[in-house]
Amino acid sequence: MTDTNKSNQKEEMKSLKILIIDDNEQITKMLTTFLELKDHKCTVANDGKEGLDVIKENRHDVILLDLAMPEFDGYSVIKDLEENNTLKDHKIIVFTASTITQEELDDLVKRGVMSYILKPVDIDLLHSKLIDTASL
Repeated sequence: MTDTNKSNQKEEMKSLKILIIDDNEQITKMLTTFLELKDHKCTVANDGKEGLDVIKENRHDVILLDLAMPEFDGYSVIKDLEENNTLKDHKIIVFTASTITQEELDDLVKRGVMSYILKPVDIDLLHSKLIDTASL
């Protein structure tokens, strides 16, 4: 693939539909503000159950999923999607500050999660990972 084709492909992937599932409203507001400035459309769910409902109702190019949320956490979202054989139909990036081992992260990827990023995160790195994941 030529550099021109690569840059054209990046341009085509420029505007993404992103679902952010995180219980921290400050984080979701900051991410939404940043990503919308990059011409992406963001949908926010501030708890796992609501996020799962949005996943089932709408199609998103990529889903940013926090693992550590009260009550219905990111693990519960992943488990529900697995039980319905739909986990691999979604491009999920796990986004977490929780203490998680590399082995646990690798296991999530084996199960069908596309990628992961740990908080605190470099916002430009996150943006790049969103674009790369959406293009897979």
